[in-house]
Amino acid sequence: MLGRYRARPARLSGYHRAFLHESRQRWGQPEVPCPILGLAKGGECWGLAFDIPEFDRGAVLRALEKREAARERRRETVTAETPDGPVEAWAWVSREANGNGSASLEGLEARLRAAHGAVGTGAEYVRTLVHAMEQHGIRDPLVDTLWERLRG
Repeated sequence: MLGRYRARPARLSGYHRAFLHESRQRWGQPEVPCPILGLAKGGECWGLAFDIPEFDRGAVLRALEKREAARERRRETVTAETPDGPVEAWAWVSREANGNGSASLEGLEARLRAAHGAVGTGAEYVRTLVHAMEQHGIRDPLVDTLWERLRG
């Protein structure tokens, strides 16, 4: 859906990626959910800022709110730094109360290894993240570390 809009690398200060949510169908099952990424307060992360024309914003917002599981995340308007300067952007930040974060890297790795869903495994989820970020020159220390551990 967003692929038809211009995208720029963007740094989001004050937020970082964290495995705060669970997939119980696509990448996991109800009894063995797969940890999936969310956006948490603190630190910084790199992503993409999309230029969405005013006439498309309503449709894009509705699609993103559905995809981003609005009951688990809240939309915030944030300032992201791009090569062209700061821009206002939407970011879906994980609600603090979801409580699905893993306490240790080892625990997170074990949960990802155990997860198998309709789309694939937890390890395949992380591989998909790495591949998508690499296409845009984006790196994330946690995702990279997990991928190194999972791919062996």
